[in-house]
Amino acid sequence: MISGPGGLSLAKAVPRRSARPLLLSAVALFLVSAQPVLGQATVSNLPTWQSSPVLTKFLEELRAPGKITVALPDGTRTFAGSTKVADHYTIDINEFKDVLHPQLPATTLWGYNPTLALGVGAGAPVVQSHLGGIIIAQRGKPTQITFRNNLPDKHILPVDTSIQGTGVDLTGKPITENRTSTHLHGGLVPWISDGGPFAFWDRTGNKGISMVSNGVLNPTAAPNEAEYYYPNDQSARLMWYHDHAMGITRLNAYAGMATAYIIRDKFEALLVKYFGLPGFVENGGRELPLVFQDKVFQNGNLPTNPDRPFPGAAQGLGNLWYPYDYEEKWGNLDAPTAPLVSVVPEAFGDTMLVNGTAFPKATVDPRRYRFRVLDACNARVLNLQLYEDNGSGLPDFTKPGPSWIVIGTEGGFLARPVVVPSARLNTLTDPAGGRFVLPEAPGGSLIISPGERFDVVVDFNGKGGKKYILFNDAPGPYPNGSPDNDYPNALGIGDTSVLMRFEVKADSPAIAADTPSLLRATTPLAGLDLGIDPPLAGRLPSTPSFFLSWLTASTAPLPIPTRPGITVRQLTLNEGEDGNKRLIQMLGTNIATKPGEFGRPYFDPADLAGSVATETPTNGATEVWQIANLTADTHPIHFHLSNAQILSRRPFDTNAYMLTPVGQPAVPVYFPTIPARGPEATELGWKETVKMHPGEVTTVIMRFTLPKVPFTVPVSPRTGGHEYVWHCHILEHEEHDMMRTLVVK
Repeated sequence: MISGPGGLSLAKAVPRRSARPLLLSAVALFLVSAQPVLGQATVSNLPTWQSSPVLTKFLEELRAPGKITVALPDGTRTFAGSTKVADHYTIDINEFKDVLHPQLPATTLWGYNPTLALGVGAGAPVVQSHLGGIIIAQRGKPTQITFRNNLPDKHILPVDTSIQGTGVDLTGKPITENRTSTHLHGGLVPWISDGGPFAFWDRTGNKGISMVSNGVLNPTAAPNEAEYYYPNDQSARLMWYHDHAMGITRLNAYAGMATAYIIRDKFEALLVKYFGLPGFVENGGRELPLVFQDKVFQNGNLPTNPDRPFPGAAQGLGNLWYPYDYEEKWGNLDAPTAPLVSVVPEAFGDTMLVNGTAFPKATVDPRRYRFRVLDACNARVLNLQLYEDNGSGLPDFTKPGPSWIVIGTEGGFLARPVVVPSARLNTLTDPAGGRFVLPEAPGGSLIISPGERFDVVVDFNGKGGKKYILFNDAPGPYPNGSPDNDYPNALGIGDTSVLMRFEVKADSPAIAADTPSLLRATTPLAGLDLGIDPPLAGRLPSTPSFFLSWLTASTAPLPIPTRPGITVRQLTLNEGEDGNKRLIQMLGTNIATKPGEFGRPYFDPADLAGSVATETPTNGATEVWQIANLTADTHPIHFHLSNAQILSRRPFDTNAYMLTPVGQPAVPVYFPTIPARGPEATELGWKETVKMHPGEVTTVIMRFTLPKVPFTVPVSPRTGGHEYVWHCHILEHEEHDMMRTLVVK
């Protein structure tokens, strides 16, 4: 734990100054290689910061579906003139309590709860659980959901009413704190069901301007209800649904409004039947979600600062704490006019939850398991590794555990599984004690950023009786970390490095190895691309109409396709200051709006012209986006509606770029001695959340195709087209203000 006087501590990395250095390869030459030392602690002294209580690890078993509710349909829905029959679900959005560690009292949360659930008898109440409401759908079988907003007026966490889309609307009417908008992350859905920021509604029927779905899908909906339709015309994959309401997404997701959404298909079922993929979780198979979230729990001794009292409605031991005081540590040097309750650049917790339990253990058979991995942290990147327990609840780095066999990402299966052994990051340190890694050579193992997913197989055969620590050593923020955000292990209690422990049952009586064994690390199965769409780039030059398959793709960089009709956009990731001198992150084009500033707002009443969408593809269009990162952070950029194929990443001269005169298009100047890199082996498939590293241009190719649905979809009253967004999935970045409207026409 990172503790200071009185036991108080920073549970969020210090909001950094706007003059953050951009660390590139040349700078690293004089820096010293290092690894974090287990047991070290850093002291901070802020009267509004909080440390979680001391929690003993590995007391509670990992929650699996059963302890996390799995929703069941309560009927069907059809539309006139269509043969499509949708499964209908009713999902309540409630405030509730759940025990997230046996040494904590029940925590007040916001979250989803189905009216019918797997394993719960008809008519019996469904006991709400954190991360509950998992939906398992079938490809081609639509889902229609009635979400019912039952949230109280006052939020359990501090609400900043100074950022865009909060406080009051353009008419002066107050915007309520219990608003929500449900987004299916990764879903190819009509815009009216995409859960965009302005498609929010509250318990009493107040709605955002883009909330029009009820008029199409359920005209008789009650004031607290919103109707959503998901076609599910996608290959097997793990998605998730979470809140996306304007100005409050980071709080609602942190409060608990997130859960899994799984699509199954026939190809995936064949892999289970014939090729050794572990059976489905709903059938009792060895498939488990692993959902990671970092939190801070109130320790029962909230600091008493009369100028900065904790304003959340849920107070007391075991309830959630979230940072709200902007950089008081720096006095008036950075944000002298910040509001008393302020957004912060990133929120980093000191306690890791896996499937809603702090520091769980998972008792497993000596067999093969399939883990569906999701980084649901607000801002924290993870480097996931397995090592044998050294006997005291810490990893023995000389004894790595079984490798990850990566078989899929957000967009479905990879064509060829990738074997990823456990390894620590190639961590460097700066003179101030911060840790960072070089994006072009990070080392590490399974590196996952917020919003990303990995589908992995882990083989515990022959490991009977052993215990494996799931370990993380990624700096926060990534790749340039602050020591204030590292929570290394201390006396076996709370931290963000030791996440959980797998405990393999003894081999007595022996359990036969799973057969067939084509998903073993030694004989990985090729040809999983049969279940996914072919790539958009990488066609044979001699036969441009012929797609190369994902199976023949490599990690070499790909050029931009030259075939006619492809639009190439030049875009930017930016950081600056808002009117209160707070750090603000923004998306933008390559046209500077002010000297050295390319960022544009998502929505700013004071800059309506700058808020107009600049990314406006037509339906069915293929586009290449070259996105230049002018900041010091790696940003997980998430695209609504479309999946992306990564073509390349290449470092460029950020200083030269930012000297481009206002009004002229900036052109990246690449370093002649540093070649472009292609996608990582674990990225040789479809992505919809892409890591974009500092000082690099990331090039992706996408096709924007509106889904086919059995009803007429109106255009957005806000944009005049089909309204989606693209944004950073570091939630504090997304809302301040790293998001832009994406309009498909």
